[in-house]
Amino acid sequence: MNKFYSLSTRMLESAMLNLGIIGCGKVTTMFHLKAIKKISNLSVRAVSDIDNQSMLKAQKTCGADRCYPNYLEMLDDSDIQAIVVCTPPHLHSMMVIKAVEKKKHVLCEKPLATTTKECLEVKKSSAGNNVIVMPVHNYLFTPSLMNAQSLVQKEAIGQLNNINISFENNLEMYRPKTDFRLKHISGIVEDLLPHALSISNWIGGRIDEVTDTQFWKKNHSVPDNAHFSLRTERGISVDITLSWTRLIPCFRIGFIGSEGRIDLDLMRSPDSLRMTSKGTETTMRSERGPMRYLKLMALEHPSFPNQYLHFLRVIEGKENPLVTIEDEISIVQTMEEITSNMEDAKTTSDLP
Repeated sequence: MNKFYSLSTRMLESAMLNLGIIGCGKVTTMFHLKAIKKISNLSVRAVSDIDNQSMLKAQKTCGADRCYPNYLEMLDDSDIQAIVVCTPPHLHSMMVIKAVEKKKHVLCEKPLATTTKECLEVKKSSAGNNVIVMPVHNYLFTPSLMNAQSLVQKEAIGQLNNINISFENNLEMYRPKTDFRLKHISGIVEDLLPHALSISNWIGGRIDEVTDTQFWKKNHSVPDNAHFSLRTERGISVDITLSWTRLIPCFRIGFIGSEGRIDLDLMRSPDSLRMTSKGTETTMRSERGPMRYLKLMALEHPSFPNQYLHFLRVIEGKENPLVTIEDEISIVQTMEEITSNMEDAKTTSDLP
């Protein structure tokens, strides 16, 4: 196997889908708008944000026809068929439900909700209004990960026993405009853990047990590093390391099987993986040359356009969703358990 599967390489015959975006912060301007431009059948017709400057900047970037300081007014716009929610997590479920009540499809930044109860409310609302609701787990659509999933499924490394995930970022370099990450002891869980859990759930099965929770502070007022040990419903061990203080960000994944392993870095090398099987090491790469480095320097990660194309195909009934609301419920349940562990540990320590 020497070629990577990529959603963005498919031929597409689709009608135009008009989008409205709620939230014009960094994740929107740095990633979402760039991805949408790559899909010829998607058009951003409106943007909304309570910060007028951010809203006008996003409008200029994407060429949207109109702006709505109040997102509820945008939901009444009959020209908008689908909504992209890119606001802080505590607003997600409310905005998603308001959108589906107006018969809009929704792509919502992770996590879909902050509690299991909210997830169930979103599920009930979307089913009752017959629309598609998908949480943003863009890294699932990274070419190297999609190839790794196929190799694991085919038992190219034997039976999968362990998954090691390290998502290490630099919050000070990212400099987000909103401070929701720093308001609670579990801010790093809300921010980074959904990315890791979406991968372990997809390839190893949903989490059945949290066996260890560790966290510590380094540069921030709340924990900015953490390590979790978990076990999936299939008996696969999962170790997850999260950090906001790494100098050079990375998203490393290791799949360890009975006959070998697969290693990849979704952030720094989204087009390649290294597989060791039965004593033979193989590097697989979908793109070569300097262009792949230039794309990453321009923050053009392939997973985002791939996910938008998938969202479009799901709405058209041409594909089944890779991540369902039921999958998100499982992720949020695990996040709630870990948050509870952290709060319990705080009461018995000197952690402020």
